[in-house]
Parts: sequence; C-alpha cells; structure tokens
Amino acid sequence: MNKRVLRATPTRRACLATLATLALAGTVSAAAAEFPAGPVTIVVPFPPGGPTDTTARLVGRTLAKQLGQPVVIENRAGAGGTVGSTSVARAKPDGHTLLWASTSSLGVAPGLYRNLAYSPMESFAHVGLVARSPILLVVRHAFPANTLQELVAYAAKNKVSYGSAGNGSINHLTGEWFKEVSGANILHVPYKGGAPALADMIGGQIDMTLETITVVRPYLESGRAKVLATGGAARSADMPQVPTVREVFGGDFESYSWTGLVAPAGTPAAVVQKLNAALRAAQDDPELMSQMKAGGQDVIKTTPEEFRNFLASDTKRWAELIKRTNTTLD
Repeated sequence: MNKRVLRATPTRRACLATLATLALAGTVSAAAAEFPAGPVTIVVPFPPGGPTDTTARLVGRTLAKQLGQPVVIENRAGAGGTVGSTSVARAKPDGHTLLWASTSSLGVAPGLYRNLAYSPMESFAHVGLVARSPILLVVRHAFPANTLQELVAYAAKNKVSYGSAGNGSINHLTGEWFKEVSGANILHVPYKGGAPALADMIGGQIDMTLETITVVRPYLESGRAKVLATGGAARSADMPQVPTVREVFGGDFESYSWTGLVAPAGTPAAVVQKLNAALRAAQDDPELMSQMKAGGQDVIKTTPEEFRNFLASDTKRWAELIKRTNTTLD
C-alpha cells in the first residue's frame, strides 16, 4: 500500500495559522454578539449596606436596563476588599462576572499586602471608572480650629487625634499624608470601621476623621461637625468655600474614594467595549446622575484605556505613600 505523507511546508503552515486566527476571531466576535447571554454578576468586596454597596446597587439597576439582562449584586467581604477581588480575578473571563473596584481593593491593596493574589493591572480587564468623591478633613463642631492653619497651630500645643477605619484604610493613609505635608503632630487612632471613629469624633473622644461627604453629610447638616478641607485636586462644587489641602500646603496631595468596574483578565476586548458602552450610557441616566450627585459623588466617564491609566497612577501614588510612611496592617 502506498502511503502519501503530507509535509507541512512554510506556505501550508502560514495558511493553517491564518485559518486558526480567523476561527478564533469568529469565536470572539460571536461571543461579543451574544453577550450578555444571561445575568451579569457584580461582586462588591464589602458588606451590604455601606456607601460602596449602595452605589453599586444604584448603578447595577441602571446598567441592567442597558444590557437587557438582570444585574445581580453579590457581596463578598473580607481583608480590605481583597477576598472578593481575588474571586473575580479567578472567574471565567466572559464578562458575566465583574468586580466593583475601589480605592481600597485595587488602589491601596497592592502596596499594603505582601502576598496579594492578584495584580490590579494584570489580573483584570478594565471596563471604566464610575465615580469618585474627595476625602474630607472633618472635625467636631466645637473643635477650636476653623482652618487647616489653626489646626496645625493647635496641634503644636495640644494633644490632637484622628480616627480611621483601621490601619491601611483610605482614612488612615489620607491622615498620614496630611501629617506629612502639614507637619502637624496628630495621633492616629485606628477603629474597626469608619462608623465608630465618626461616632467617637462627634462624642469628643477623638478630634478629627477623614471621610467622604456621603458619610458625614448628616453631621454637617445637623451642625455637629465641620469641614476644614477637601482632599480633592480642586475645590468641590458642593462646598466651594472649603479649600483643598493642596491650596494650603502645596504639593500633589490628592485623596479620593473612587469606584469602577473591571472584568477578569482575558475577557474579549469586544465584550469589554460593550460593557463600557453600557456603563457610559447608564452614567448618562438623569435619575442615576441625580442620585449620585445627592450622594456627593462625581460621575466620571472613561474609556477602558483611560481607566487603566488612571488606575496605574493611583496604585503608584498609594504604594509610594505607604512606603514613605511605613504603613502596615499591624
């Protein structure tokens, strides 16, 4: 029996490679065209009921209208948001499982945890930024200082303390950054959460805390607290009379609590673009815009690439601060 052996010539190999590429492209295009094929889950790596969870649910409801599929919010809290973030990094990269990313889980965690199971840049496909809110420097109403200059002068002669949600939290890091740029002598008091720190500030056990307007608004409106400065790069439209830390002390001080959406790395680019388009359309929704503004959040629309660049810069800034201030979780 004669056997004919087909040898893989360079031309044949090139043709086979081209066919394989076209087949893969067709598969990806089909996946994007069919997406979403079912409910989309957004993992919120924090407990239900907090401001991060509340915002995710607001956006999720509007996003569902754009995608034409239910959006399910799943809370997976633990270890500063890293538990839920890890679960999404390991999820199937088809766009049906997303992470409600935040300053804590993707901005701060890489510089804080030695053996983090994910990389904010390599483990995720970046969909888009959702919103951000500046961190405010807040004191109880009876505190004798009304400006940052008066706070620093008072702290030079008296014991002054600030509370945070715990070591390595955004409140803590912002407080240490403020001490660095102002030279203020202020003691850090870590709590197990931001709520007890705020309660103790109002009660007079500590003097200052650092929070978003969403959290402190009731205390400001009731006259129990006052804002000395905002951590934003520019003054807030909601409080134009309040200066920024940067105005008073110079430098590049900038502290925001932000949220965004990411998918597992390997999610087809066409699916990421489809998610980004749906997110941007949701961000244009008048009702959502009104609710976000009422919560003190600035809605920010980005492309996936713009969000990736934003995250790279944010992660670098916090990692450098953590190193300079020798901040640890202990």
